[in-house]
Formats: sequence, structure tokens, C-alpha cells
Amino acid sequence: MTIEEMKAKGFKRYTGVIEKLIVTNEVEVWAKDLDDAETILANASEELSDCDFEDWESLEVQWVDESICEPSCIAAAQSTVTDCNEDFYNNKDE
Repeated sequence: MTIEEMKAKGFKRYTGVIEKLIVTNEVEVWAKDLDDAETILANASEELSDCDFEDWESLEVQWVDESICEPSCIAAAQSTVTDCNEDFYNNKDE
């Protein structure tokens, strides 16, 4: 399912920060609920390479909140997070 399809189905936007030896800027996912959002970000954190991060730190999802507006600064990791977001719901539909 694409992000546009998720938006059309009323999924909520969540933003969060992923930390994995280095920290991303803010990334966004579209999810049915907070648990799905956290799972998607955790899955994405496993897929990310060092070039997707802006600051050095350690691996874990730092926080996730429902968001009504666009992130102020999109992370280099956003494309990987979007792929994981779409794959998460494609796999749930199967």
C-alpha cells in the first residue's frame, strides 16, 4: 500500500527520531496506530545505512508522536523509512 493510499484510508501521520550509532533528523510514517508506527520505525532502523544519519549515537527508536504538520527538517533516512512503511502494510494485507 502506498503512502497516498494510506492517507486516503485515514491513516494518521506520526513523526519520530531513530537513533542507530548516529541519529536521524525527524522522519515520518503513516500508520493505523502508535504501535504500528513504532514497529515501522524499528523495522526501518534495521535497514538504514550510516549515510542516512545526521548525528552519531546508538541504535533505538527515540520517540514517536502523532503529528498534524510536516516535519521541520526531513532526514536523509526518509526514503528508507517510506519504503519500510509501505512494505509493512503490503505484508499485512497478504
